[in-house]
Amino acid sequence: MQDKVILDSCVIASIFFEDENSERAERAAMNYRLITLDLAIAEVSNVAWKRIILYNDSSEIILKALKKTIDFINSACDVIHLQDLHEAAFQIAIEDKITVYDSFFVAAAERENAPLLTMDRKLHEAIRKKRNVKLI
Repeated sequence: MQDKVILDSCVIASIFFEDENSERAERAAMNYRLITLDLAIAEVSNVAWKRIILYNDSSEIILKALKKTIDFINSACDVIHLQDLHEAAFQIAIEDKITVYDSFFVAAAERENAPLLTMDRKLHEAIRKKRNVKLI
């Protein structure tokens, strides 16, 4: 197994909720020690909600995917709790002018000395010059 990486919620959601980025997300996460935040459960649950409510996807299929996603987070990833990062994350949010939600993932990457894998182009552009972030 290679080094560790921090997976943001976009990457995790793409792995389990099929979209045009799913294959790329799966490949990017292979062969790493995976780390994410407990926040990812709330964020991927919101993705599931959107898929059902806004895109009229089958609730049965989406709920199965959500269960698999949460199982993945709890079994395949080391999960960092937000409370362990709140001070650093808030400082990063202010310094980099990014959302606090995103800054928690950045703080995790810095604490773990690991790259943050994201599919969020806006986040990548905002921090790529000073933070360890990889756009996949």
